[in-house]
Amino acid sequence: MADQFQEMLLTHMPRLQAYAVMLTRDRAAAEDLLQETALKAWRAQQQFAIGTNFTAWIYKILRNEYISSLRRNKRKPARLDEVPEEFLSRQGAQENDILSREVVHAMGKLQAEQREVLILICASGLSYEEAAETLGCSIGTIKSRLWRARARMASLVLGEEAPKESARETDETPRSSRGATSVEAWT
Repeated sequence: MADQFQEMLLTHMPRLQAYAVMLTRDRAAAEDLLQETALKAWRAQQQFAIGTNFTAWIYKILRNEYISSLRRNKRKPARLDEVPEEFLSRQGAQENDILSREVVHAMGKLQAEQREVLILICASGLSYEEAAETLGCSIGTIKSRLWRARARMASLVLGEEAPKESARETDETPRSSRGATSVEAWT
């Protein structure tokens, strides 16, 4: 029974340590609490019936030991400079919400072909080949549209300057004017 008890105790130690750290908010105090818990559990192993809920039993010992230590120490208030920063603040979600809205708004400003390629490749995870097959165009067209979509999104969301495209390269230019040799068609 002692070997089985020891194995159960050792198996629960990492989770008990995490619980002790959460309770004490101090790694050194958590280690002391964990050591006292293991010692009390070892001494009381005859009271534990094999086949019952060991997890609940050992956690109850840890919690009771924590409460007893609070009573013994008459818990002094923690100084703010001793409290870990992560307990005093946490990351706000509003920045993610704002960025998400900006991305959705910017996607609405993309050309339909660019938006479609961006969704197929970036959001849906399709390969260039799968996207080309889905849209019935060449892989080169997919890569071109994706590059333009990413550049436009960077411009809209991050305020980065989008690379200048010639009228010949944009999807908005009518095919009839693409063949023109005038200066206006190339700028």
